[in-house]
Amino acid sequence: MGNSSNERYVLLTDYDTDSAYSAAYYTLFANIRLNWESASTQQHTLLLTTPTAHAEQAAAVANVAIAAAQSGIPTILMDADLRTPGLQQRFGLAKGPGLSDLLAEESISPQKIPNYLQSTFVPGLQVLGAGTSPAKGALLLLSPKLKEVVSSICQYQAASETQPGIVIFHSPPVLAGPDASLIGALVEQTFLSIIVGHTTRAQAKQAQEQLERAHAKLAGIIMLNA
Repeated sequence: MGNSSNERYVLLTDYDTDSAYSAAYYTLFANIRLNWESASTQQHTLLLTTPTAHAEQAAAVANVAIAAAQSGIPTILMDADLRTPGLQQRFGLAKGPGLSDLLAEESISPQKIPNYLQSTFVPGLQVLGAGTSPAKGALLLLSPKLKEVVSSICQYQAASETQPGIVIFHSPPVLAGPDASLIGALVEQTFLSIIVGHTTRAQAKQAQEQLERAHAKLAGIIMLNA
C-alpha cells in the first residue's frame, strides 16, 4: 500500500502470518503485552513515537495495532499526528471527522466517541483519524481537552467491549514539538522507536530526556530497520 508520496507502506496483512515480517510484529506486541501484567487499569493506552520523522514509524504503529487486533484484543488506533496525518488513507479510509474535530467539541464524553471512529478491514481494529482541521487541532493538543479525550475513549471502550482493549496513539516525532510528550504523560506506556541508520545517538538521547521530563512512562526502545 502506498501513501500520498508513493512511498511503500507495508501492512502486516500484506504478509503471510508465518513470515519473518509478521513474526517480528507479533513478537513485539507480545513483549508490549507483558508489561500489562503489573498495570492496575483495565483499558490500556500506548504511545509509539520516534525522535525524528521517518515513514517507517507510521508503518510500525499501524502494524502493532493490527497485531493487537488479530490477537483478539479490541483496538483503537488514533492518529494524533496532526502535523502530518495519514493513517486513515493508509487503511483505505475516507477523510472524515477525527481527533481535531473531537478536540474542538465544547464538551467531550464517551457517548461522542463512536461518531469519530471508523472500522477497518481488520476485525476488531478501529481508527480515529486526525480529522478535518488538523492544523487547528494541533493547537488544541495543548489544552486540557486532550486528557478528556483519552479518558473518554477508554471509558467508551470499556463500556462497549466484553474484554479489556487497547488504545494506540501515533504522534509526531518527539523532537518536532511538545505533542508526543503531552500524549506520553497521559498514556500507560510509551515506546521510543529508533530507526537504524537514521536516528542518531544524540537524537535518541534528547528524545528520551524530553519524554522523561514530561513524566512519560517510557516502557522500552524499539529498533526499526529503515
